[in-house]
Formats: sequence, structure tokens, C-alpha cells
Amino acid sequence: MRAASRLESIREAVSAEVRFAPTQTIDVLIVNPIAEPNGVAWPFLDTPRMIFYTEPPGPDEQLGAYGHWIDLLAVHETAHLVHMLRPTRNPLGRIFEKFVLPLNPITLRAPRWVLEGYATVVEGRLTGAGRPTSTIRALILRRWAENGRLPSYAQLDSDRRFLGMSMAYLMGSAYLEWLEQRSGPGSLRNLWSRLTARQRRSFNEAFTGVFGDSPERLYGQFVAELTASAVAMQRGSTFREGELFQETNRASGDPAVSPDGTRLAVVIREREQPEKLVIWSTAAATEEEKKHEERLRRILERDPQDIPPVRTKPLPRKAVHTLVMPDGGDIEMPRWMRDGKSILFSHRTRDAEGFLHWDLYRWDFENLTRITRLGDVREADPVDDNTAVAIRSRYGASELVHVDLRSGAVTSRTAPSIDTVRATPRVSPDGTKIAHIAHQGGAWVLLVNDERIALPGDAASPAWLSKDELIVTVFTRGFAELHRVRLGGATTQITRSAGGAFDATSTSDGRVFFMSLNPDGYVVRVVDANGEATTAEFGEAFVPAIPSPGPRSPSPRIGESGQVTARPYDLGRQEFAWFTAQTFAADHRAFELGARLGDVVGRLDTILVGSLGRDDAPSGAALATAWRGWPVELHAHLFTADDDRDGGELRARWARVFPLSRLTVEAGASDDRTFASASFSTRQHFGATRAEEALRLDVDDEHIRAIAGAAYRSGSLRIGAQYQIDRGTSVTLGGVESSILPRSAYAHRILDPALPVAILRGEDYDGWRIETTVPGLPFTAFYQRHELDATRLSLAGGEIAFDTEPNPILKVPALSLSLGAAYIFDAPFEGDTKWWLNMRWRP
Repeated sequence: MRAASRLESIREAVSAEVRFAPTQTIDVLIVNPIAEPNGVAWPFLDTPRMIFYTEPPGPDEQLGAYGHWIDLLAVHETAHLVHMLRPTRNPLGRIFEKFVLPLNPITLRAPRWVLEGYATVVEGRLTGAGRPTSTIRALILRRWAENGRLPSYAQLDSDRRFLGMSMAYLMGSAYLEWLEQRSGPGSLRNLWSRLTARQRRSFNEAFTGVFGDSPERLYGQFVAELTASAVAMQRGSTFREGELFQETNRASGDPAVSPDGTRLAVVIREREQPEKLVIWSTAAATEEEKKHEERLRRILERDPQDIPPVRTKPLPRKAVHTLVMPDGGDIEMPRWMRDGKSILFSHRTRDAEGFLHWDLYRWDFENLTRITRLGDVREADPVDDNTAVAIRSRYGASELVHVDLRSGAVTSRTAPSIDTVRATPRVSPDGTKIAHIAHQGGAWVLLVNDERIALPGDAASPAWLSKDELIVTVFTRGFAELHRVRLGGATTQITRSAGGAFDATSTSDGRVFFMSLNPDGYVVRVVDANGEATTAEFGEAFVPAIPSPGPRSPSPRIGESGQVTARPYDLGRQEFAWFTAQTFAADHRAFELGARLGDVVGRLDTILVGSLGRDDAPSGAALATAWRGWPVELHAHLFTADDDRDGGELRARWARVFPLSRLTVEAGASDDRTFASASFSTRQHFGATRAEEALRLDVDDEHIRAIAGAAYRSGSLRIGAQYQIDRGTSVTLGGVESSILPRSAYAHRILDPALPVAILRGEDYDGWRIETTVPGLPFTAFYQRHELDATRLSLAGGEIAFDTEPNPILKVPALSLSLGAAYIFDAPFEGDTKWWLNMRWRP
């Protein structure tokens, strides 16, 4: 409702900034599928869309600098669409946009760093906040620059390194600001005008015509200036960042010290690996040092002229305990129970529709216990053995809550609000005070028992040092440092670090463990709380290594646009789109043309499709529709085909998603049979590997089919096997599916695109298939054997295949696509190689 009340004024403000006002109506969908902040823009010229995720960002996230999360999100995504809805002024280009692909030249030709960077620039200018004003952007750019790790121009769009995909926003926006400062306030608008001009130009041509040189060369100058500023700032600083306790990778973090100070819990997050919670000793790494010295001694004994390595980092510590979740999912904010015998943490689980929700779990190093179920609670801290205080975030509104650790019951401590975002509650050692961070009035503030504590900047991740003192991360002018905060007294900065100081946790002897940022990820450092660091001050010459000075105000254009009235969605607005398909397979040639009519959320989806077939491919037409407005989906399919085949099918489908499994049940009737089916799939995680199993059973009046499959995944490698039996009358082998025939028409057919339709007939079928992905290659290799009434056919080949669900946002029905080739070993096609392309649409 807040978004709806402000979107018109936001659109007007963005249009004034971009100097273009699109005329299209924009559909906006509000969702929360993954319980993380995000947004998406689809810049189709005929039907532009925006998707808002309701989850608000926390104080130490890249999106954590905002006046109001919904306004920031709406401005960024609206900037995308206003920027990319400007049509071309080229007459042939207009025809292409209208009848072929409804995307403008900016969308098609500008690199990703331009699209994301410009929306980030506009986000900062119109909200007075956002990433351009944030400490996080300045810190990341400065840290990468001083280490010589800024992305090259080729890496700006996509980079697999840590935070590489974020550089399109962070470096992209900073580079565009630098270009505009260099060439004048209207230069970016001139670039968009040249890109959409009647004269067709590449992005590099349009860019050079505005800025006088290629984007790659000017980017090199920008990187040189940014690096010089970052190095100068480093040389002018006196650091106090303690010692490196342990080097970790990527987004590792959330450290927590046990109550007795002897153990440290940290979440390790690595690329393409499941997250794991590790417990390390906080004592000196005596055992690791001993083993290291023994290994060096043996090396030098074998070769006295060898040189021992220079040590600049601590040795990797051996984990005392390690936890990987059974589903391989995330682990967040571990906190020790007061007795030190177990750990409380947050983990996301799926509901019946597949949406993720945060829940609390307890781990005693042997047993794992789930405390809440779809509670939307996270960041819990124990009050005692039976109670914890936590954050509940639901439908975009956050609140402070109490959680009963025995029953999982959740009770509110504060009212849920979209205007006040709350984070990281922490209970004092004596259990009498609760500190937490709240976003109020455009700033992140520290509250202790709901009383605001004055700080010199935005606050994040508080940790109790004693019953009267806290350690808090404070964001000021591009720096994130730990401050020692005395209740009702003074505030002392205790770190001055190159990589910032986040997620502090303290011991009773005054040691503070925290995370600090490096270009390869966050690392664990430790510092003495009984010290003081100097406060750094740098001038505007160092921008963007620090944010621009002075307060920034949001655009006066952004505000309430008028009264908003809610009404039922019903069937939604029905939209038209067309599609086509081609099928080339053994004795099967077909061309399909169809139209889709449906609403933007896919509640009612209808397709009308016609097929022109040759050989054994059917010719005809079909009308198919799906209703998804109830828990049980309803599907109807009417068709007419050559050879006097006319008929229809009604089908009901019910599906439920569980944390590690999925169940689907279907039943229905066609003009000549009734049928039912059930499928169940499950998976298990073993560290970086995953096992998957699936069972399916189809029955009708004359036939039964059973399919069992299993697969093993490790990284990009997948090995799978499947076994199938069919028992019944008139079982046929060969052929592919057509969009005009319903699924029940293939109930007695064993589909194989390498074989002609009905190459074999019988009553008893047994078949199996083994397959594996080929690392580095985009296809799956397989071997398959069919046996129908004791006649065998075997083949081997490679295939690219995928099935998509309907995507109503893109106005696209569900698609099954297969492209491949196979060598046949048995008669009647022994020694032949067959290839195929098969496409099938469904609502």
C-alpha cells in the first residue's frame, strides 16, 4: 500500500531526472519468495514489469543506507524502466521493437554495469540515500583499490570473485558519477539519446561521442584516480585493527564467543559449497603450530638447502565441531545458549508452495532441533534456557519478539512496522537489558530497553562487553569501526581498520572478535577493547573512496500520490502474446504457432495452438487452459487432429513442497479413460555433494507405469540413472510430444525422440537410462535401453533438455525443449545416428 501510494510521484521524479516520461502502464508485483531484500525490473516496451521483494535490508548490507526501504526499492526499479523504455528513433528499429522483440537499444546494447550503475546513481540522487551515499560502497571500493583488486573493465559486468556481481552497482555507479562530473551534468542523458538515435550506433560509438574516448580507456583513468586516493588515505592513517585470528573466505562471518570465552562459532560461506557452522578454540593454535613445525622439520631434513616459507597469516585452525544443515541451506547468526552447551541459530525452510521462511534451530553438537515452523524469526539471542529475543519479519514489517524455545511460540514485544526496521537484538549478561538496532527517521540507531543511545553515526551489530557497556559498529563518512559505548556515558572508538569492523563478539577478559573486509572475503580479527583509536577525517578530494560530505535530502517530488483503494484481483487483466515451435525428429516434422492469453500472476492461463505436421507428426489445433486460483490446479485441454482424432482432457493437480522433498498428485479423465498419478522426489546433502531420488506411478483403466530414478551431484558433475516399467495394452515406443495433444494421449507411449513413432508395439516394457553431465560442456551424455515384449533397442548420445514452468510475468507458457543426437545400436536402425529438436508448450 505504501508503494502504491508513492509510485506515481516516484515515476514523475525519475522521469524528470532521466528526462524521459514513458507512457506505458507498469505492473508491480509484491512478493517475498526467498526472505531476502531484492527487486527486479523487466523493461518490455509493451508490458513493463517490476517485482518488489518485501524483506528489508539490515544496517550492514549494501542496501542498508536508506530513508525508507520501499522508497529506495521503488526508485531503483522505476529508474531501470524509465531508462530502458525510451523507444528507438530508427524506423526499422521501431518495427523490430513492435513485432519481434520489445526491447529498446539501451537494453540490448548497453552493458550490465551501465544499466545497474545508472539505476544506482538515480537511487542516490532522488532518495538522498542508497549505495552512492553509503559507507559500504566507499569501503568496498577503497579496500579493493588499495589492494590492486578493482575489477578490470571486462570484469565489470560479471565477475565470479567475491562481490564481483555487485561491482556493476558499486563501481558502475561511481564510474558514471565520475564521467558526469568530468563531462557535465547532461552528459549521461546525451548518452541515452545517442543510443536511441535514428542513426544506429553501438554502445562504444555512442559513449565515445559523448565522453571523447572509449569506455575502457576512461575506466582505466577512473581506476587510477580511485586507487591513488585509496592509497593516499591508507598512508595517512594510523591503524588499530588488532590481529588476524583466522583467514576466511567470501561472506563468512557471524562470530559468537561462548560464555566461558574458550570457543568461537563462525559461519563459513564459500562459493558452490554449503554453509557450515564451525567451532574453533580461542586459545593459541598450539596443535596446529606443532604439526606445521614438524612438517617443516621433515622437509628441511630431506633438503637442507630448502628455504622455509614466510609466515604472514595464522595457520588454518582445526574445527572442534562442524555443522552442515541436512538440506545444505544457510546458517545465520549463531548465538550460544547461556550454559555454553548448545547454539541457537537461524535457517531458511520452504513452505508448501516453495517460499522460504526464517526459523530457529538449536544444535548441541550432536543433535539438531527445530524450534519454530515457518515463524519468520531470525537473529535470536537467548534470555535464559527457555526464552530468546528475536526479530520477526513478515510481509515487509519487522518487530521484536520473544520466542519460547520449548514450544516455538512467538509473542510480540513491539508492534510490527514497515517504517521501523529492527535488527540484531542482544541480551545483556545479567539478562536485564535488551539492546537492538532500529531504523528510525532515516538512520540506524542503538536502542537499549527501547531508549535511544546517542552515537556519532549509524549503528550496527551491538555486542555486550559487560552489563553496562557495549561494542557497536558505527558507520561514519565511509568508515565502519567498533566503538565502546558506556550506557549513559562516553563513546570511545577502539578500531581504525582498513577493512572495517563488523559483527563484534566479546570475551570476559576484554578481547573482541570481529569480521573485517578483504577482497577475497571477510576475515576474523581480534582486538583488545581497552584501547582507543584515532578518528580519520578526509576531504571531498577522496570521493568516491569516501561518500560525498554533507546531508542529502530526498527529492521533494517523492510523496503521497493520492488515496489508494484496494480491490480484489479476481482474474486480473488478460494479456495476449504469441509463440512458435519447431520439431524435427525421426519421421516427425512439425511447425506450431500459438497464442497465450493470461494474467500477470498466472492465475488463469490459456493457450490456443495450431500444428502443421508431416510424416507421423499430428496436424490440428488445441485449446488448453489452467486455473491456479485454488490450492488444487485445474487443467482442461480440447483438441482436434488429423485421422479423425478429436477429444479432450480434464486434470486436477495438487503439489506440496517440504524441506527436502516434493509430492505431486494428479487425477483426471479424457474422452476414453480415467487416470491418476503420483510423484515423490527427495534429496540429501553430504557436504558439497547431493543425492536425489524420485518415484512416479501412473495408472489408468488399462495401463500402469512406474518410474524410479536416482542422481548424484557434486559441483557441475551429475550422474543419474532411471528405470521404467509399463504394463498394459497397446504400449508403443518412439516419437516426441506435440503441443496440440494432451498428456493423456501419451499415457501408453514410451517417448524417445531418436526413434520413429510406434517402432515397437507390445504389452510389457522395461527400460533404463544412465546419464551424466560433461563438465565444461553444455549437454548430458546418456545410454538408454528399451525392451518391449523381449525386443531390444539400445542407443547412446548427448542431449540438452530442460522444462520450464509458465512465466506469466514474461507472458510465456510452460516449455519443454530437447535438442540432441543419438547413435542406435540395434535393428532396424543399427548404426544410424539420429538427431532431434523438440519443443512443446503447455499452459
